[in-house]
Amino acid sequence: MMVVIPSAKERDMRWLVLIMMFVTSAHEASAYISGISIQTEKNSTMQLYVNGKLRTSVAKSFVRIKGNPGVYHITIKVLNPHDKEWYMLHKTVRVDKGYEFYYIVNFTKSRQPFLELVMRYPVYSNFFLNTSLYSKHPVG
Repeated sequence: MMVVIPSAKERDMRWLVLIMMFVTSAHEASAYISGISIQTEKNSTMQLYVNGKLRTSVAKSFVRIKGNPGVYHITIKVLNPHDKEWYMLHKTVRVDKGYEFYYIVNFTKSRQPFLELVMRYPVYSNFFLNTSLYSKHPVG
C-alpha cells in the first residue's frame, strides 16, 4: 500500500480554504436582521418603494420589510383618505441592527401627509414568524 503525503503547499491551501469557509459562515451568522414597518389609516392604501425598487405590488395599509442594517431611501405612494388624492412621500431612514422601526403615515386635512417614527422594537429570533412579540418590550 502506497501512502501519498501532500506537500506543504497543498496542506496550506487546504487550511486556507477551511479557514475561509469558517470565516464566511461566522460572518453570515453574526449578521442581524433589521426591519421597517409602515402603517396607514384603514381607509388609505400605499405602495412602497425601497431604494427605487417597488416592494409592494398590491396597495396595502400595512407593510413590513426585513433587511440588513443601513440607510434606506423610502418612497411611499399613499392615498389620502380626507381628499382622496395620491401623494408621494420621500424619506431617508437609517436602520440599526437588531431593531425594527415602526412608522405611521400621518394625514392632516390642511397639508401633505408625512411619515412619523412611532417606536422601535428589538428583533427577536423568530422575527417574522410570531407577530405577537411586536406589542411587547418597546425600546423607545
